[in-house]
Amino acid sequence: MPPKVPAKQLRGAAARKAVLDAAGAAFLADGFRGASIESIAAAAGVSRPTVYAHFADKEEVFRTIVAALHDDQLSAMRTAAEREGPIAEKLYDVLLARFAPFVALTSSSEHGGELLDENSRVCGDIATAARRHSAKLVEQVLEDASRQGELDLDRAGLTAAQAAGVVFDAALGAKENATVTPGAYRRKLRRLVNVLLHGLAR
Repeated sequence: MPPKVPAKQLRGAAARKAVLDAAGAAFLADGFRGASIESIAAAAGVSRPTVYAHFADKEEVFRTIVAALHDDQLSAMRTAAEREGPIAEKLYDVLLARFAPFVALTSSSEHGGELLDENSRVCGDIATAARRHSAKLVEQVLEDASRQGELDLDRAGLTAAQAAGVVFDAALGAKENATVTPGAYRRKLRRLVNVLLHGLAR
């Protein structure tokens, strides 16, 4: 493990990144409640005042990390939605890009349940906004498949938005247990996509 850079050498963006990296590791290792600004600062190689120069409190650090995760996942979803291929593969890849990173994180920590709870408490507005954007991407994928003749949303009595809501809720529900492993989630997601698309198939 490389030695920490002395606090006096870390300034600006470098210090901020060091704090976020250290905090992410601390939350996984100790949980949100177990991690402290002091322990995060020490792990980052910065002073406590340096942490507070960038973040108001531990909740803001947590929110910043969660917001970045959501941004990364939305970017990965857009990439998956733009790929060519059958709807079953495209929808699976889009949903996997959305949820698999969170599953990997929570399942890797004994504090996964606590982190999910804190995510709901501290980051509800971030999650709501990300859900809205994510559902819109799923809606677009379903609309495209309907136009191409792969799905018949009219026969199912659903708009693309309604179908996207059903699909999104099912994929979200499959990961709500913090103990689900990435492999188990992939298998559950594959089954969900197959069943849901069977009901929407032309």
